[in-house]
Amino acid sequence: MGYYYVRSLSWKKSTPQWKLQFISYKKVDLGESRARKPKKEWDIDPERWAPLGFHARMSVEDAKTRAKQLNLSLRAKEQEKLLLERKRQETSERLKLERWLPLEFVAEFESRFLRDRSSEGKTDRRQKPRAARVWRAAQRAIAATGVEPIEWFFHTYEIYDYFYRVHLSIKYVNVILKMMNLWGFFISRKLSQPFLPLPMPRGYERARLIENYFHAKKQVGFGSIAITPAQLDSAKKLLSVVNYNWLFLSVWLGLRPLEIDNLKNEGMWRMEENMRGTTVLWVYQTKVIALPPEERWKPIPLLFAEQKKALEILMSGKFRRPIPKTMRNRFGEGVTLYGGRKGFSDLMLSLGQKLENISVWMGHATLNRTWTNYKDKKRFHLNFA
Repeated sequence: MGYYYVRSLSWKKSTPQWKLQFISYKKVDLGESRARKPKKEWDIDPERWAPLGFHARMSVEDAKTRAKQLNLSLRAKEQEKLLLERKRQETSERLKLERWLPLEFVAEFESRFLRDRSSEGKTDRRQKPRAARVWRAAQRAIAATGVEPIEWFFHTYEIYDYFYRVHLSIKYVNVILKMMNLWGFFISRKLSQPFLPLPMPRGYERARLIENYFHAKKQVGFGSIAITPAQLDSAKKLLSVVNYNWLFLSVWLGLRPLEIDNLKNEGMWRMEENMRGTTVLWVYQTKVIALPPEERWKPIPLLFAEQKKALEILMSGKFRRPIPKTMRNRFGEGVTLYGGRKGFSDLMLSLGQKLENISVWMGHATLNRTWTNYKDKKRFHLNFA
């Protein structure tokens, strides 16, 4: 991948007052460059200009116009090449899959289990995006292991070895195994064969997969790295006011990104005062769909000065979600929009609050959810009261 570039030489007395360069991003041209965004550029000899449509009497503007035409042509050829390669790979993969997943049965399986039921009655009932992704991953696993479903149970460790080789997280492995078991049950029933479902990885196998995933991906934990109030204050000068305010709400209220966005809708939050005069912010949880609407509200008492400042930000409406690139540039790799929420439990514990209360404020169904996924196990909090 590369492009032509016309560099202006306005200081030059003679013509042409520009030179033609080619900038390449191909690995074969980069050598052992350690730059973050490596590239190599070189001048094109004037003797080679004519075949490319350039000549020495062209103005800088005409030369740039011609370079733009060539770049569009290069881009079109590159896209065509990528499409052909992708089509070749898809054809190869489809032929490989057909050996283990007959098309007729696959179509029926997808129609029964993967279609969006909310579009009932419509002519175009598409697969749910997440279910479709998991199904594709399950198909690859089935084809790669090369074992009939009737034999899966007896080749459990070989299937685990496949997941080990492709470095998948334990959470994703469990989801894929559930999809594989669904397919195994479906096809075995079609063929009148017995079927024993694949067990989820336990003990040593589970630990092995987790360790392999974190080692390969260089993960530091589940989800995002936490953002502390001190880190947020340090980055304040580098953030726009609305982005800083959004993150302030995240850090001091522990809300999910979508919940913060929804705060601009007055129907998604309300305020009350308890018997002790403490202001309590109630936030509607759109993510919690397993509960009736009236039970989806979670309380967050505003106990600290920073939380009262968060309420002022909320009421002003002057907050906007940062883009992921801003998060990486300001806080480093591994920090996402969940960074503030990720550090909320430890922040509240450091201020003397109890974990069971924090779990309620975060909207978790169980205390174990808060402890397992949001408590930093390397930090401890001493209470001398």
